[in-house]
Amino acid sequence: MDFKLKFGEVVKTTVPIVILLFVLYILLLKPDISNIFFFLVCCILVIIGFTLFLRGVDIGIMPMGVAIGSQMPKRNSILFIIGVIIVISFTITIAEPDVNVFTWMVADLYPTVNQTALVLAIATGVAVFLVIAALRILKHISLRLLLTIGYLVIIILAILTPDTFMGIAFDSGGVTTGPMTIPVLIALGLGICSVVASRSDLDSFGMVGLASIGPVITVLVYGLLIDTSTTANMASDAIIASESTINIGGSILGEMFEDTIDVFSAVLPLYAIFAIFQKFFLKYSWRDFRIMTIGILMASFGMIIFLTGIYAAFMPVSKNLGIYLINNDCNLVVLAIGIILGFLVMISEPAVNILGSQVENASQGMFSKKLITIIMAVGVSAFVGAGMYLLSLGAMSIYYILPIYGIAIILLWIMDKSLIGITYDAGGVATGPVSVAIIMTMYIGMASAKYTGPDAIINGFGIIAMIALAPIISLSILGVAIRVVKCRKQYKESS
Repeated sequence: MDFKLKFGEVVKTTVPIVILLFVLYILLLKPDISNIFFFLVCCILVIIGFTLFLRGVDIGIMPMGVAIGSQMPKRNSILFIIGVIIVISFTITIAEPDVNVFTWMVADLYPTVNQTALVLAIATGVAVFLVIAALRILKHISLRLLLTIGYLVIIILAILTPDTFMGIAFDSGGVTTGPMTIPVLIALGLGICSVVASRSDLDSFGMVGLASIGPVITVLVYGLLIDTSTTANMASDAIIASESTINIGGSILGEMFEDTIDVFSAVLPLYAIFAIFQKFFLKYSWRDFRIMTIGILMASFGMIIFLTGIYAAFMPVSKNLGIYLINNDCNLVVLAIGIILGFLVMISEPAVNILGSQVENASQGMFSKKLITIIMAVGVSAFVGAGMYLLSLGAMSIYYILPIYGIAIILLWIMDKSLIGITYDAGGVATGPVSVAIIMTMYIGMASAKYTGPDAIINGFGIIAMIALAPIISLSILGVAIRVVKCRKQYKESS
């Protein structure tokens, strides 16, 4: 029955984005029958894979993450907590498929960038800030203060970092929080809060938001330490290849093989950590171990099927659409597509669904999944629409992101405290595989068609950072409204 409900939810959230892409594909790119059939097959894969993944997360990943999180404070050892978090964060980040693809692309652009060093820089940022996030819950440290310090450090480092590397650093914070990472981080936070006195479930939120700050800082520092004045390929196709045909049959099998390797490279180390915890600390029964295994396998195969559909069809279609829109000067069409695409992609993201469910449960229905998702989608819709439109006009700049960070800091200090953790976690979950495969790919395709040389590289990055900041701004505005209502209520009661 749960599987049936999950399937119904997935159909409701993914069919609109599938229809939009399909219509644009037919009208603008005019594919042949074989490619149309290929695209439809991949759409079915996305829906089936998404359903399996979400159900597997509910069965195997979330319960285990909560159990580990609740066990850590019971050990009465800060060193134990730090050690566990560092092992988990490095394991997940280094194996995250999006991180490997992202760092490979950056290393291909910059001969001075070492891919392994960049991966380690990202993993270090995640690990350090996850330790800070856990200690924040245990030691009752202000989340407002930590977020403010983190964002101010980002702004200062960004001003010092060469603009050719700034967008890459901003985007690095988004690619780290993938669909495998999010459930574990949210569950760890819930688990820690469950055994810490005077901590509600709402206090558990904020780990993803803090984890997203770390990589931005470490990659900005990395950009200061290396020479980013030259690139390996100065032509626009350094970012993205020219238009290519989507081949039927072989593409699905080849993509599925690659995604299987990527997903199991990420899952197996995590599964090993879960198994060790079950054996030595949790001492669960064989039945519990079997359920965990089934859940993780279900989530893994679901993600493989999901990513196969996304990368085999959605990504090349999005790339070619971006190139087409720029080459045909469709500026207003770009604006409309950006607005609609931003909204639909957000309600299709796996991690957004997971966060929405956890927020609804933790707040006991005060903040519904539907409310959080719609507000996030509206914010992303506005930011993506504006970003793509400005890019089509040649007026987009990576420096626009800096004042948005400043606005986020201001709203942080005037919004209602109860929504802070949720708000900044929302920024982390917004940049999942759907956003990367559709919006980022289309955006990079537009940049490669609009610009040449270093400008294509500078302007091709940054959209992931904007997607991450969009729900932070929109939910912060909700937080300000909630605080205003509370203040008015208190004023009436006192008078």
